[in-house]
Amino acid sequence: MSAASNTLLSILGFTEDKLRLVIRKSTKVPSTLANTKHSELASALAQLKVTAPPHKNTINIIREAARTGAHSGDDFEVCQGEAPQGAAPGRWEWVESLRRPADHAVKSEVVMRIVPPAPPRPGVDLLGAPIPAKEEPTPPPVVLNLPPELELQANGDIVARASGQLKVEGENVGFEPVFVVDKAHAPEYSVCEFHSDVHVMSDLIGSMKWRVFGKLEVEGHWQAPDIEVFGDVIAKGGIQTNMIGTLRFWHNCQTTYIQVSQVGILGNLVVENSVQLSELRIGGDMTCTSNPGAILGSTLQLYGGLRANKVGSENGQKTKIVLLGGEEARTSRIERLLQGTMITYRGETFAAAVDTSFDSSAPPTAVVDGGSNKDAAAPTAPAEAPPKQET
Repeated sequence: MSAASNTLLSILGFTEDKLRLVIRKSTKVPSTLANTKHSELASALAQLKVTAPPHKNTINIIREAARTGAHSGDDFEVCQGEAPQGAAPGRWEWVESLRRPADHAVKSEVVMRIVPPAPPRPGVDLLGAPIPAKEEPTPPPVVLNLPPELELQANGDIVARASGQLKVEGENVGFEPVFVVDKAHAPEYSVCEFHSDVHVMSDLIGSMKWRVFGKLEVEGHWQAPDIEVFGDVIAKGGIQTNMIGTLRFWHNCQTTYIQVSQVGILGNLVVENSVQLSELRIGGDMTCTSNPGAILGSTLQLYGGLRANKVGSENGQKTKIVLLGGEEARTSRIERLLQGTMITYRGETFAAAVDTSFDSSAPPTAVVDGGSNKDAAAPTAPAEAPPKQET
């Protein structure tokens, strides 16, 4: 046993329950411990008959205290025994390894797990003495009422037998079907009707004709031009259909970008990056205020308000904005309106003579060169009313 190991024993102390070995606040630490080694600390713990590993920062704390003459912080825990555990109730938990949000199940996937209750458990102090567990009853097991789409296995795993959205309310688990498409390239699924939500895990490319009566979420790039969706649309990889056909969305849409596409949206549109060389007809509001938040070389007709960072193109590509709503259009705000951009507002068409901004809450005095409104065509909704969803 080295002299440093013996000196270490003088600064270490057990708590009353022997569960923790600590260096107490304001403990005097000799300067000889400024170069303490891990082996010396291990020898000191062995002399105390402590087998629990020390905290990884212990050596640094001892060396710093030796340089200053005392441990200045709060009581520092060198190592700890096993405290007794009380009874643990049964519970259910989501499986954290899911690629999708926790309530999104995919067929043959473990989505939830039932953890059985645990009785009280004794502990062991740092000297190996047992610490009795507190006497208390084991709590009852958790009970979940599972729909047929979920199967409880013997080990507590709950496996999805279909794709869908899960919702747990007390003991009841709800299930709404979702069709998950791992590969959406023509000719696969070329003509389909989905009476559920659809989650496309790949690109959506080809000449397929889809009617989705629920929500459509696309993880990859969207190029398919003949898609009609009656629920919300989330296009994470952006939309570019090369002006073939018209996408028809009967509710709201959120996407990264829209390029070279024709899209009719009855609800609101949120575009994160930009709209380029496209024709959009929007029944609600449109927001394009992220980075760069630009609309260029495009024609937009909307009944709601428009909020964008920049509208117009530096290279002369024509950009037209037609605000057809009444009070709804008064929420429009364009931070930067480029020269030559056409805006139709309150029945009049104006062209921006210089780079400026646009605020519909006030008359557009900053956009001059008044023109006619003969180019302002009303946006059209899909030709027929959406049929009722089958139940």
